[in-house]
Amino acid sequence: MVEDVTAARPAPPSVRGRGRQLLLDAARDLFAERGFKGTSTRDIADRAGVSEVMIFRHFGSKANLFREAVVEPFTSFMQRYIADYHSREHGKLSPEEEGRALYSGLLEVLRAEREALLALMAARQFDDLPDAASAKVDAAFGQVLALIEEVVASEAEERHITDFDLAPTVRVMFSMVLAAALHGDWLGIGHAVSYDRILDSMTQLTVRGLRVPERSESGKRKEGAPRRRGRR
Repeated sequence: MVEDVTAARPAPPSVRGRGRQLLLDAARDLFAERGFKGTSTRDIADRAGVSEVMIFRHFGSKANLFREAVVEPFTSFMQRYIADYHSREHGKLSPEEEGRALYSGLLEVLRAEREALLALMAARQFDDLPDAASAKVDAAFGQVLALIEEVVASEAEERHITDFDLAPTVRVMFSMVLAAALHGDWLGIGHAVSYDRILDSMTQLTVRGLRVPERSESGKRKEGAPRRRGRR
């Protein structure tokens, strides 16, 4: 079915000169809610408060709008994060400090681009992500995973850590950050437990693992064994 884009109406004064940005904002929201195929150009125009023809005037097609509203911001954020990480001096921090810096940087980036990620997930869920967009997103994730592999491999070599499988370990690490960024509200992060504590726990799991506390002769845990903390 060909969408009717001929019935253009003048944009109201409140949106003149801002139509492109209004369309990008509306498109990102709707793609996150309904996926790519489930979102029509008319829906986007109505949400933005502009005429439908403006989509084609500014972007040429719905696929191009998806790329500019969702794919480009996400991949650009990832590339800037990678460039920033490589520009900093490394090797002088402790394993805990290095791990926390990696996790906090990733969490900040992924939380900032949460809406874009949700839109990408919605498109993937319904198997309607355009091929070109899919390839670009896969490449962006691949670059981030390669960066984390580089960091972990370098740290492991420097500290003589050998008893682990690099590729799945890195994917588990990234999965923790991605879940916290996307589903923090479901997990009670920011309410039941703070993001700061989440970062502490991610770092400890990665650097030290879950340590089994020593027991005294009476069988009770020695001082320093993990306990439920009340702070947030």
